[in-house]
Amino acid sequence: MIKLLLLVAALIAGIVVGPMLAGNQGYVLISAANQTIEMSLTTLILLVVVLLGAFFLIENILKRVFSLSSSTRGWFMGRKVRKARALTSNGLMKVIEGDWKQAEKLVVKAAKHSDTPLLNFLAAAEAAQGQGDTAQRDDYLRQASDIDQQNLAVALTRAKLQMRQKEYEQAQATLREIQQSHSRNPIMLGLLKECYVQLEDWKPLLALLPQLEKQHVINSDEAVVLANKAECGLMAHIAQHGGSDGLMGHWNSLSRKDKQRPELVACFVRQMIAKKADSEAYTVLRDSLKKQSNDTLIGLVAELDLPDRHPAIVRLQDLLRYDSNNAVTHSTLGQLFMREQKWEEAKSHFEQAVAIRPDVTDYAHLVSVLEKLNDEQGAANVSRQALTLALPAKI
Repeated sequence: MIKLLLLVAALIAGIVVGPMLAGNQGYVLISAANQTIEMSLTTLILLVVVLLGAFFLIENILKRVFSLSSSTRGWFMGRKVRKARALTSNGLMKVIEGDWKQAEKLVVKAAKHSDTPLLNFLAAAEAAQGQGDTAQRDDYLRQASDIDQQNLAVALTRAKLQMRQKEYEQAQATLREIQQSHSRNPIMLGLLKECYVQLEDWKPLLALLPQLEKQHVINSDEAVVLANKAECGLMAHIAQHGGSDGLMGHWNSLSRKDKQRPELVACFVRQMIAKKADSEAYTVLRDSLKKQSNDTLIGLVAELDLPDRHPAIVRLQDLLRYDSNNAVTHSTLGQLFMREQKWEEAKSHFEQAVAIRPDVTDYAHLVSVLEKLNDEQGAANVSRQALTLALPAKI
């Protein structure tokens, strides 16, 4: 616009000044090398105006030509992008359908012109793993990482695919790399939890539990179950490598609250029994039963191989004073009296146990006791009752 105004101004100036100079045109001499050009001042002014007009005209034509070329390129590029979007969309649908080969072909083909190449390579990685090609999967993940090395989606996808392939150690390493920068991400926390469980890596799992609950990855009930699982797993590991002494040291290091949890007491006792440390196990079990009556813990008394069963019998009899209708207590006492070969006492407790809660195992113990007492008829009758209990109910 400015150039056009300048050209118009020059023409106007030529029209105005031209007549004024008509009688006194002046003289202009231009010399270059051996060439000379002579013309009047008016001619020079008109020549300059014409040349400027020609320059502006050529410039305008070139602009239009190049603008058309740019528009053409833009149209072709837009067509490629639109085609890439369609291929990506179809490829993602094939991923959902599980058509891995076709999915990989489509999303990879579209990646070059896609406006979301990261998504294309992540989908291609999943398609490659679906075909069992983990090397190609890792190559696609590398290409995705090259696009954005700090992208959380890339790391999470890598971890998910590794876990799906049961590559838990690799997945754990992947997740730990992003844990510091994304410590509150619930998906990362959930995946890391699963890795710890699968690898039986109990200590870090226990340390992770507060964060899992805080970020609502698990609720309070799930946290308790997972804590018990992790603590029991840790006890098993310690018992395997440190024996009963190492396990006893670990138990003593627990908080008072943890020592009162029946699930942990039961885990400890079972591990101690496996290490032939029944007397030490009974000490912990006895102290726990003084504070709480728990059927699981009561039943464990019968599994102990004690040199002197009398203190255990007295403890169980004390429990019956507070709850005489506890079938587990009667059953456990019956088993202890059987080992003491006190058949009448054993018979009495087994009879009370099955009267409260019919149980095939207690019936079997009662049959054995009756046979020891030479009560064949009674043993036969109890066997029939047990058989009736074991048979499936009639519809």
